[in-house]
Amino acid sequence: MIRPRILALAMAAALTAPAAARACGPEIDIRFFEASDGDVFIIANKSRETWLLVTLEIDLVGSKGRLVFDTEDGGAGFSMHAPFAAASGDVGLVAAPDVADGAERVGLSFTQFAPGRDFTFVIDLDDRLESSDFGQAVVSGPEIDGAKARAQLITPDGAQTPARGRFGPDGRAVLRGGLCA
Repeated sequence: MIRPRILALAMAAALTAPAAARACGPEIDIRFFEASDGDVFIIANKSRETWLLVTLEIDLVGSKGRLVFDTEDGGAGFSMHAPFAAASGDVGLVAAPDVADGAERVGLSFTQFAPGRDFTFVIDLDDRLESSDFGQAVVSGPEIDGAKARAQLITPDGAQTPARGRFGPDGRAVLRGGLCA
């Protein structure tokens, strides 16, 4: 399990970062942090209207580090595997996803992921580079650059929209949709 201190530092960094001003529409902010007990993803619904996040997919295909999820001992990853584990945020995660060792995608479904709420999960990522900054077991921010994320959001009255974004070298992806509620 992730150490509480590392989780607290990661969450503080994510929650205090400046947000770009948006007039309307759905906005999901995802931050990735390397940690010693498993890597951390913090997902925040920063939508200004009542857009509920219902599905989210993180797709590592196209990442500069050729990243994979390392969920089993002795499998596709380099070392120190960590399977998916919810760490914080009661946003109605439907079920923990079954992430295969070596997979490049993870999909999540939610029932109560309203604006102003966040969800954190831990899972190990490894790179597949011949020569990387800290070895294959440690993912530096630039190695997630190019990974993608897709979301589906809905309003209480049934309006739906997709939102998409890419991770940058800072480990952050901002997903935006094109509709205002």
